[in-house]
Amino acid sequence: MKAQSAQIDLPAPRERRAHGPWSDLALHTIGWRAFQDLCSQVCEVVLGRPVEIFREAQDGGQDAVFLIPSGTDAPPIGTVQCKHTSDAMRALKLSDLSAELQNVEELLVKAGQADTYAFMTNMSVDAPVAAAMRARLRALGVRKPHILGRQYIVRVIRTSARLRALVPQVYGLGDLTSIVDERLSEQSRALLDSWIPKLRTYVPTKAHRDAVNAISKHGVVLLLGNPSSGKSAIGAIVSTIASENPDNTVLALTSPRDFEAGWNPNDPGRFFWIDDAFGSNVLRDDYVQDWASAFSKLRAAIKHGNRFLLTSRKHIYEAARRRLGQRNPAQFADASAVVDVGELTFEEKAQILYNHVNFGEQSQSWRSSVKPHLTAVAAVDDFLPGIAERLGDPNFTKGLAPRESSLVRFMEEPTEHLIDTVNALDDQLQAALILVYVHQAGFDPSDYDVLAAQAVAELTGYSLAKIQDCFAELKGSFLKLSGSKWTFAHPTISDALTEILRQKPHMMAALIRGATIDTILNSFTCEGSPLIRDALVIPTTLDDALVARLGHTPDERHRNWMLFHFLSYRASGPVFAKAVQQFPDLLRRPCWQTDLAGNDPKIAALARAHHLGVLPDELRWEAADTLESAVLTNLDASVFDEPEMLALIPPLKLVGIGLALRTTVLPSLEERIDEIVADADLDEEPDSHFKKLLGVLDRIEEIGVDADATALIDDARDQVKQSVKGLEERKREREEGSKDEADWTHIVTQKKEEASAPVLVATKRSVFDDVDK
Repeated sequence: MKAQSAQIDLPAPRERRAHGPWSDLALHTIGWRAFQDLCSQVCEVVLGRPVEIFREAQDGGQDAVFLIPSGTDAPPIGTVQCKHTSDAMRALKLSDLSAELQNVEELLVKAGQADTYAFMTNMSVDAPVAAAMRARLRALGVRKPHILGRQYIVRVIRTSARLRALVPQVYGLGDLTSIVDERLSEQSRALLDSWIPKLRTYVPTKAHRDAVNAISKHGVVLLLGNPSSGKSAIGAIVSTIASENPDNTVLALTSPRDFEAGWNPNDPGRFFWIDDAFGSNVLRDDYVQDWASAFSKLRAAIKHGNRFLLTSRKHIYEAARRRLGQRNPAQFADASAVVDVGELTFEEKAQILYNHVNFGEQSQSWRSSVKPHLTAVAAVDDFLPGIAERLGDPNFTKGLAPRESSLVRFMEEPTEHLIDTVNALDDQLQAALILVYVHQAGFDPSDYDVLAAQAVAELTGYSLAKIQDCFAELKGSFLKLSGSKWTFAHPTISDALTEILRQKPHMMAALIRGATIDTILNSFTCEGSPLIRDALVIPTTLDDALVARLGHTPDERHRNWMLFHFLSYRASGPVFAKAVQQFPDLLRRPCWQTDLAGNDPKIAALARAHHLGVLPDELRWEAADTLESAVLTNLDASVFDEPEMLALIPPLKLVGIGLALRTTVLPSLEERIDEIVADADLDEEPDSHFKKLLGVLDRIEEIGVDADATALIDDARDQVKQSVKGLEERKREREEGSKDEADWTHIVTQKKEEASAPVLVATKRSVFDDVDK
């Protein structure tokens, strides 16, 4: 498409107008490139044919065209011409076609490429003008001329759910009440409402298409990416599309426990969006534990017609994957339902950057000054959509010089620039961010941790009321309101605060005294313990203050589990020893039990205490009995992979366990296998029920056995194979007799025909040509 001429593209006002659900879409705001892509998608959906796209071809300057085979043996070729204007009030005139007539006659008709010719524009089209244009095209030899204006395009988009799935950015151009109705949950409504301003900047990428295809095929998708890579944006878009069906309910959740509470097997139309499923900034070990049991319910929910979209940072999921082991869903383990959102083409990056700058709050003069350098920013290898969004927000670009080197650095080193930006905020605004930081789950003015809030007030010198007054000023840039809670607009803001607080020891001391215990247990780690990415490191000078906080952790099973995990894996040796010596009852607290003893943080804490010589004898014997029962009763051999845990078992008792495996467990395995088959959950993978039993067989072999025992082992393995086949048959019969009750076809993008033509791309015209209009 050629650069728009002055007489067509008048500068549009910066004010964005909301449009009614059936009246209009603000197509004048999306830019020429996005409009061109929109036209191609309209053609594909309406015609049901593959569309071949040429940009800026060497054809005498003609606009972009889409070549459409007719499907006959000697196919005539149709051409679609696009014309975009940024003037919302512009109406099509007969003279607007004049520049195209020579190309139509000389380059298209004579070449047999204009049997059908469609002129598509976002300008309004009056019937007399359209009739006159069609007559002139027929006179030139076009057999089937079409003039398609804004009204036609809007009508097609409004009446095609499939088209809206293909081109989801249109959701941000109109009134979302045409999609979300009263039947959806208030939680979902609040979430989607908060995303309305961002939806119009969305660019559908390959990751978007892969996500909806994975949901269609598997019922679940896991989006992985680095911070600011656009995981949440895809989640919001796909959730919006899912909410369009009035029979479906979209639920935006924050943890696996929320899912277990929100899953209703009698409601097959639920779409679950779980953002940062394994923790937002650092791995939440309690989430991993919850998912280990919740994944079986997730599989059952999928069978009942529910759908799931989870997101996670790459390094967090990788840590979670290792701990989940065999409990990880098969679609995640083999990566068939895992989508990497970080791979973007240059064209996708350029359009994302264009949208954020064009729709942002920057002045026209600023956009004009950076316009020559935006192509270089889009070309950055590690381009991140979330950082492109900040370029459109003046709150994040204060002091940023409109030079190529500065803009490229902004994209290449986002954390450093964000730290500088937060440090440049007024002290009172920083106090507001710290208040949210110490409340890991978000700050609720009606229900917050009083001690944590007082600590922040004392640290910063501002009253709690004055700090809360700053929330409104930070809303939309640094903070967002999720229901009644104030949370960070993006997890990277928490990352930046972590880095800032690392450099301020006096603040660290206040945070240890004042942060909620959940924040300490999940987001902090001790100096000298294994480094955890993005966790706030507590210096050794604050060991005593930390021990005091650990000792006063509320005695609740959930928090005790987090406490034992912190003591086992995040506490330094001195902190661990001081904690159990000053608070000896800590190790006697109850907590959740894990499926595998080798993953139990309480047993790990007892083992560490034993290794350090601070474990009372009675607790050692209790732990040894627990591990013996795990091996002999639950067929759980995981403890044999944990030397420190194994050391809890006295030598003679360990020998007794080995003898019992040979003389008691092995002869009873036939009966055990029958029990497993009888109690098997068909929503699980059939072979998963026998993982622990087969592990015990391996351990018995390692001990060394006679020929009789070897025969029993072989018989047990044969019985397991036959049992797995039987369960597979039962599962197959059940699946064939059941049908999904929910219809999710509206979120599935149309598959192109295999013989679609290749895309030819040239770069004569920059996508940023009209970014300052």
